[in-house]
Amino acid sequence: MKINGIDIKKYDAKQLTADVQPPSFSNSYEWLTSAALPTEFETEVQMGHLKLSIYFKGKDRNNIIRAASEFMSNFTKACKMELDGYKGTYIGFITTNDYEKKNVKQRYIVNLEFDGFFVDDDLSITFDGKTSASFYKVGTRDAPCVVEVYAKSALTNYTITGLGEDDIIIESLAAGKTVVIDAKTGLVTIDGANAFDKVNMWTFPVLKTGETALTFSNTKARVTIRYTPMWI
Repeated sequence: MKINGIDIKKYDAKQLTADVQPPSFSNSYEWLTSAALPTEFETEVQMGHLKLSIYFKGKDRNNIIRAASEFMSNFTKACKMELDGYKGTYIGFITTNDYEKKNVKQRYIVNLEFDGFFVDDDLSITFDGKTSASFYKVGTRDAPCVVEVYAKSALTNYTITGLGEDDIIIESLAAGKTVVIDAKTGLVTIDGANAFDKVNMWTFPVLKTGETALTFSNTKARVTIRYTPMWI
């Protein structure tokens, strides 16, 4: 098991158990009097839950307490966990923890619980000089994405439709330049500098689950979309 890229063997620890539980949610709907069918509303999917037990051993309890303390310092903010026996990375937000003493002084168990979800390695797809395209988004959660638009020749009011309810319009972009629209950081940049004034959009792009159909206003750009597959 690894936490934030660190093998927990560093703390003389190992994963005992990991119980991954999916989120609990219910459909939101309203059935009006005399209506033939109910009206459905968008269902909000919360985070799942993880119960984790970690086994520590050391020279004595003082040694273990210090190792466990260093281990726990990884959880002061959201962490990335690679769990033994599971594919992908679990993004976890700790909710509770407790220490369990064993009869042997050189043994300890730490029980932790997290809210969170699994992610896979980033994926990207490129559309070069296309006016329409479609692709299937991997994962079961909506995912914020990064859109990179490279101008093969100067662009004016270059429009992308399909990455949300509203169009993304690149109002102007010089030939050979790339504008980066990053929904993860909330930034729009060209060569690292702020470029919000070059783009007209109401919201940052988020990929919905399933098939995404795109249209591009002309063939003068190469568009790359990057995202992290996220799972319920």
